[in-house]
Amino acid sequence: MIVMWILFALFFVVYALKIFPLWLVLSVWATGLSIFLLIKNKLPSLKYIIISVILAFIAGISFFGYFHSFNLQMIITGIPCLLASLAVFSVMEKCSGYQLIKTDKKLSPLFSVLIGIGTGTVLGLINLLLGKNSMTADFGISFSRILVSLNPGIHEEITYRAIFMALFIYLFSLKEEAPSKFQLFTMWFMMSAPHCLSHGYPLFQSLILLVLFSLPFTFLQRKRDLASAMISHTLVDLIRFIVFGLPV
Repeated sequence: MIVMWILFALFFVVYALKIFPLWLVLSVWATGLSIFLLIKNKLPSLKYIIISVILAFIAGISFFGYFHSFNLQMIITGIPCLLASLAVFSVMEKCSGYQLIKTDKKLSPLFSVLIGIGTGTVLGLINLLLGKNSMTADFGISFSRILVSLNPGIHEEITYRAIFMALFIYLFSLKEEAPSKFQLFTMWFMMSAPHCLSHGYPLFQSLILLVLFSLPFTFLQRKRDLASAMISHTLVDLIRFIVFGLPV
């Protein structure tokens, strides 16, 4: 636990001083955690290896909708996403504690999709209200906008959030007693704060985004499943891109 707080302190220093791109620092951090978990838990089953490759491919190729050509960003995104996906699914299979999509009841997968759509729609509308005074409307629906919106829904939810959940679930599984409140707080904090700060907004604005967006996505991952959070996050960005266009 202490190590994670030290790493976060270093990450916050980078955030405050703007030394390096925060998304790159967080990707390196997530890659390190992924390698650690893969060493400890090995690769997941073939099914989840295939799913990991598919998710990483989509996360990487999504930048094609932005650059309209192959770009180094695809590799920089795809590799951490692949490693994080493998690590997340490896811990999921060996330690349990979370699911890709809930299957305990017949209609559970459908409910996860509907929860993701409902949450994403509400948060997406809130996002529009927050951006209406700082962005110019550029309404349109295109393949590029849809494709790019898949990146945050997959990459950020897996590489920047779920990897922290997997780490703590693994660490908790090593202990005989239940995790303490401080340990649980640390897990929720690490699943929410680094991802939120990685966008590079001022601290107060980052805190607002943490409460309005990062925490709800974290809640979906912890209390429902990964799929609902991924769908919700994708929809939030898709609504923004449809109304305001892709970022310049």
